[in-house]
Amino acid sequence: MGGTMGFRTFAEALECARAIEELGFTTLYASDHMLGVSSMAVDIPAMEPWTLITALAAATKRLRFGVLVSGVTYRHPSMLAKIASTVDVVSNGRLDIGIGGAWSKDDHLAFGLDFPPLAERQERLREAVEILDGLLTRPSFSYQGKHYRLQDAVVSPGPVQKPRPPIMLAAVGEAGIEIAARHAQMWCAVVTPAFAADRVALLSAKARAIGRDPAAIECAQYSSIFLSDDAREVRRTLEAGIARITDAKKRPVLAQARNALGGEPVEERAMANALIGNAEQVTARIRAYVAAGVTHFIIMTPRPFDRRLIDKFRKEVMTQFIGN
Repeated sequence: MGGTMGFRTFAEALECARAIEELGFTTLYASDHMLGVSSMAVDIPAMEPWTLITALAAATKRLRFGVLVSGVTYRHPSMLAKIASTVDVVSNGRLDIGIGGAWSKDDHLAFGLDFPPLAERQERLREAVEILDGLLTRPSFSYQGKHYRLQDAVVSPGPVQKPRPPIMLAAVGEAGIEIAARHAQMWCAVVTPAFAADRVALLSAKARAIGRDPAAIECAQYSSIFLSDDAREVRRTLEAGIARITDAKKRPVLAQARNALGGEPVEERAMANALIGNAEQVTARIRAYVAAGVTHFIIMTPRPFDRRLIDKFRKEVMTQFIGN
């Protein structure tokens, strides 16, 4: 299981990294947003994630690091390859390369970045992944695509991991899942268990169609966590979660709320974004994802960082799956 540090100061991020490494988690990811998201204040700490994980990698020994996920429109893929190779060297081979199509229009407007339509972002994502693979596995690489062109580009020093660091691709649509089936070592999404089963089946089918073993692709679910033995507090938290993802008529408005099968209730959709309940309920929820084919859980650590909550989760939930 892994964790994500969300939005916090460097001191908080360093405390979080050292604590979860001590508690036995395997990975830590940083969020790639120029601003806070949803209802966050615009001045919330939002450090550049690749810079941040480089510093944290140098201050830890075992944790793997990545960005959940790097928006394809934020950096040219050749520069991302250079950055990723450097982080892999600094961490001595502890990098996962997270990448996705980008979705936050606010980030792009605020920082003067082009925000092309979804179809173009998917095209750019496909080309970016092909460039990452080529640059990080070959001594020299040229590329002629619709959106990107490279001529005899070299990444030196190359990454420590061979043939390259794993690619984690975040997507729920068919086009994105096809890219994951072809290139990724991990697929990540925020979905209900039922929709996870549907997407994992699609991913597996696309992988088999090109002669790739679906077992070579780890499937991950990303969720925040609320762990409590107080049933009333659990209900209040669930209702607040429903309010965040729906409008006044309880219709889904956030993209994450739409990552469900047709007809799934809003409570189910809200719980795709957060593991809510006591230890028994959260454990049962994770088991539903495991049954759907999910093999890796990424937990959003709270802000401010609450070591007691994470330790409670490790002792009462995590040990049900990976031992002490």
